[in-house]
Order: sequence, then C-alpha cells, then structure tokens
Amino acid sequence: MRGIIRTTVAWTLAVTVFLSAAGPALAQTISEMERRAQEYYDNKEFTRAINEWMRILELDPENDRVQRRVEYAYEEKQRKDFAFWMSRKHLRLARKTLLKNFRVGKSNARVAVNNFVIAYRIDPRDPPVQVLREEIRRLDDDIRLAEAQQKLSEELKRRYAQILEMAEQAMDARQYELALKHWNDILEFFADDPVALEGKRRAELAISNRIRYEQIMGLINSGKEMMKNEKYSEAKLEFEAVLRIDPKNRQARNLIEELDDRLENRKNFELRRLQAEKFYVSGIANLNAKNFSQAEDDLENVLALIDNYKDTKERLASIKRLKAEYAEQLKRLRLRQVDEKFQSGLVKLSASRYRDAVADFEEVIRMDPGNKLARDYIKTAQEALKQLEEEVVDENSPYYSIVNSLVVSGKLLYDKADFAESKKSWEKILTLFPKNRIAIEYKLRCDLRLNPKSYERFSSEIVDEGRQLLRAKNFQLALNKFQLIRSLSPDYPDIDRLIRQAEDGLAEKKQVAGATPGEIESRYQLGLDLYRRGGRDNFVKALEQFRWIVARDPNNSRALISVNRIESQLRIGTTEDQRPESRLTDKQMQMVRYHYFRGINFYSNNNLNRAIEEWRKVLAIDPANAKARNNIQRALALMKK
Repeated sequence: MRGIIRTTVAWTLAVTVFLSAAGPALAQTISEMERRAQEYYDNKEFTRAINEWMRILELDPENDRVQRRVEYAYEEKQRKDFAFWMSRKHLRLARKTLLKNFRVGKSNARVAVNNFVIAYRIDPRDPPVQVLREEIRRLDDDIRLAEAQQKLSEELKRRYAQILEMAEQAMDARQYELALKHWNDILEFFADDPVALEGKRRAELAISNRIRYEQIMGLINSGKEMMKNEKYSEAKLEFEAVLRIDPKNRQARNLIEELDDRLENRKNFELRRLQAEKFYVSGIANLNAKNFSQAEDDLENVLALIDNYKDTKERLASIKRLKAEYAEQLKRLRLRQVDEKFQSGLVKLSASRYRDAVADFEEVIRMDPGNKLARDYIKTAQEALKQLEEEVVDENSPYYSIVNSLVVSGKLLYDKADFAESKKSWEKILTLFPKNRIAIEYKLRCDLRLNPKSYERFSSEIVDEGRQLLRAKNFQLALNKFQLIRSLSPDYPDIDRLIRQAEDGLAEKKQVAGATPGEIESRYQLGLDLYRRGGRDNFVKALEQFRWIVARDPNNSRALISVNRIESQLRIGTTEDQRPESRLTDKQMQMVRYHYFRGINFYSNNNLNRAIEEWRKVLAIDPANAKARNNIQRALALMKK
C-alpha cells in the first residue's frame, strides 16, 4: 500500500510539473478528449466515454467537471445494469411459468419488458441488451400462445393435457407414427402450440431417419446424465453435437440455455465466494481491531453475497454485545486514567509543584470535561503559582536573567556594606515584582541600616498585608510575612501575637470542622461499602458520605479522590467507541480520488470484483466515504443477481 501511495504521489507531482510546462497545448489536448468523451456519451457508449474521461483524469486529477461527468455516467450505467439483470431474471421466470400459471407468468413478463425498456433507452448499443431484445421479442410470441391456450374451454384443456401425455408416452415407447397422430390431434385445435410443433418435428424425423433420431436422443440422454453429475461443460458438448445434426432441435437449445445458466451461476458463485471470503476476513480483522462499524459493513456485505456464509450471521449478531463490552472497557480505562491523573495532581499540588499539578488537572478535564473538582483545583494551583511567581522568580520566568543579576549584585553590595547601592538593586526587582520575597527582605535590611523611618513605613505595610491575609484566612502567607518582620525586628510591636494568631489559624484549618476523627472514618467506611456494592443508587449514596467528609475536612485526600471517582463515573456513560474522526490529508484525498475513479473504470468495463477492491481501498483510507460504500453495495447486489 505504501508503495502504491508513493508511486501515485510521485505520478501526481510529475503530472503537475508536466501540466505547468505543457501549458496551452495540453489544455487543447484535454479539450479534444472531453469532446470525444461527450460524443461517446451522447451515443450511449458509456464505457468508451468513461475510459476517455479517465484518461483526462490521469493528466488532470483535480478536474472537478470531468469527475462529475464520470460519476454521472457511472450512475447511468449502474441503473442500466440493474434494469438489464431484472429484465433477464424475470424473462426466465416468465418462460417457466407462462404455461403453468399464466397470471404469474404474465406478471413476470411485464416486469421483464419494463426493465428491458429502461436498459435499452439508457444503452441501446450494448451487445447483451441487443441479445436481450431478441429474447423479449420471442417472449411476446410465447405470451400470445399462452394467452390463446388460456382461452381454450376447460374440456379442450383437459383433452390437450390428455393427448399431450399420450404423445410423450408414444415417443418414449418409440411408437413414432402413433405419437405423430397425437401431435396432429393437438394442432387441430391449437395450431401454433410450440410443444406440439416441436413434438411433430421430432416424430417426423424419427420416422424418416430413425438412425439419425436415435443418435440425437442418445446424445441428449447422455448430456442429461452428465448434467445430473454436474459435468456441465461435457454435457454442453453433447447438446451442441445435437444442434450440428439437427439445428432446429428445441430441446437441445433449451438444455444449452439451462446449462449456460448453471455454468454462469457456478462461475458467479465462485466469484461471490472469493469476494465474500475477503469481506469475511476483513470483518474479523475489524472486529479484532474494535472497528465495529467497519466490521458490520464487511459482514453485511458477506451476507449480501452468500446467505449463511460460515458463521457470519453469528458474528454479526455478536457485534452489539462486543460494542457494549468494549465501551465498558473504554469507560473503565478512562475512569482509571481520570482517577490516576487526579491523584497525581493532588500530590503535586501538596508538594507545591503547581505547574505540574495544573497539567494533571487539565488532563483530567480533557478526559472528563464536566469535572468541576479538577477545574477548582486548577484555579487553586494557578493562584498559588501566581503568588509564587511574584515571590520567587525561577528559571522558568523570562525575567529570570535580569532578576538574578540584580540579586547577585544586591547581595554583593550588601555584604560590602554599600547599603544605598544594594537598596537600588532590590527596588529595581520590586518594580517588576512587588511581592518578591528576597527583594522585600533585603530592602528592609537596607532601610534598617540606612533609614529607620523608611524601614518603619515599609515594614508597617508588610504587617498590614499580613493582617489582611489573616482576615482572608490565608494563614500561611500571613505567617510568612510576620516571620520575615520578626527575623529583622524581634521587638516589633505585637508581632508575636500576630504570629500566634496565624499559627492558630493554621492549626484550626487542619482540624476537622464539626466532626471527630471517628465520625470521619465511620463515614468513609460507609461510603466505601456503598460504592463497592455498585449500581447508580449506591454510588449516589456513597457520594453523599464522601462529600460530607470533604465539607468538614477539605484536605482529606481519600475522600476527595472518592468524590472525584464517583462523580466521573456518573458522568462518563457507556458510550460506544468515540474515536475522533481524523481529517484526511491532501495526499490521502488524492489516494481516495485515485482509487474511487479506478473503481468506476473497472465497473464500467464489467469487472465488478476489481471495482469492489478499489472502493474497499477508498474505505481503508476514508471509512466514512458514503459513495464508495454505496457503490460496493450496488456492485454486490448485481453480483448476487
């Protein structure tokens, strides 16, 4: 397949270069080819028209106008083919039933004629249609004779059947003169009866040339015996030998026609069997690959060719169950992945790896778009990351090189006791990042050495920020600020009380609000038991228990993970395979067009198997291609006929 693609793409590029170089001369050539193709089409020579258009597409693969003409001609030929096969089928049925059941036979004849008219109007020059036209004309004679027989009185019908039986018995007993009398008796009241006319001819031949007649009957009986043993080719030789001796022998002609039908059916069955096997193998491969829609198409195509082929019906019936099982596998896998990523995000968040935590929670949302918990934790991680980025400029920041150089110079100047110049470095950092932790600390130190009033004002601002954080219950950040001030000024007014307040807040936050550890554990075990029982109702009840724990202990990771797991499980239903539809590349589109129109070309030349193979290649590249799928089904229907 790769070799074909490379060859085709190279060929397409070569054609493109050729088109560019050829210019007006090539355009004139294509115009002449289009004129010829249209002339063929107007003359109902569809195969020649399609072949000519296909030559144009070899030179100009993107020619939309010619592509449309090819498709339209294909549709016309396909319609003609269906009408032709319908006419041929009902013609045979009419011949078999006209004398036995005139009403059914005439109905079949009407269908045969109507479909022949459709096929003839579309393509009157088609050789098989020309042959069929002669058969339809003879059918008209058969209908008239059958209709005339229907008009016989019941007494004459009874007498006809009786004499016919006596004539056949006389022929079998080699009483040819008596048989001739019976045939003449029938012809007295039904002059054009084809059975009596043929019987009379055979009887006269037996009387005039008994040896010749016996030779003919020997060949016919020998051929019939071969037919019983399914030696169709040998039997046909026997009947053809009869026609060389007796060109008007209707029995031999009828037997040859029946043989041709059997041989054609045998040939067609073998073609259908080979094609059915290809679809069957492809169907199993698609089942194994979990491509259930394509497998369903393949297996239905098998049955469209041959009923009860191997275990196709059983495999086709199993697809619904296999789909459900695979969907459940996908659901479990997806839930496990959501669960693992959510837990990973929590671990990274607690370890202050905020960027990694955000990545994990975003992956959770990709797999489970309705996951509110993950969205909330993304906000938490992003806020923490923002705070961290303001406090600490790390290697990931585009400002790292600038800030780092200022930090290095600021520390060197501070160590040299050049506090004024050192302070300038820290103020430059604070211009960019007002909450930068190291810059705030060293600016305070510089102010403490240079200007106590400036230090007092700046430290007061930091303490006020800490108090605001206390009110917002952001105890850790508040504690960080208070500890910074105390490290520089252990005697700072009220600093110890503020630190204790922040530490108490942190301690309270860690405690379970309104519930004892025993209650938390009891609720957790109850929720776990309900979850293990399974079923939507139990999941909902378990979720209530875990949510109760999280409401009182927001940092309880076991309960948080359980809440997320159950909520995801309730959201993610047992949907079928949801693989995203891949968009075809330009090269793939070229290959689709290439194989699609090759299929039409094979079809127009009556090579249905090769046409189907080309359209299957289209589906291998583009499984959603409805045109190729419909063309395959139409071709299969014709093959079955």
